[in-house]
Amino acid sequence: MLFCSICGSTLCGTYNDKINGVTLGCVEGDPEIEIGMHIFVGSKASWEIIPEGVPQHDEWPPKNA
Repeated sequence: MLFCSICGSTLCGTYNDKINGVTLGCVEGDPEIEIGMHIFVGSKASWEIIPEGVPQHDEWPPKNA
């Protein structure tokens, strides 16, 4: 992960030294993307509401998802 040098917020995730995800809280404006899937819903907080119509996986999604 990479963090902001000023406030310490997470900026992005990394894997094998490559960026593989950006924290949307650090994006200014509408990124115009849609949620592709929800993962690890088997351990989500009881108060979290997941919108309908998006694939859900209790743990990791299948390799071909």
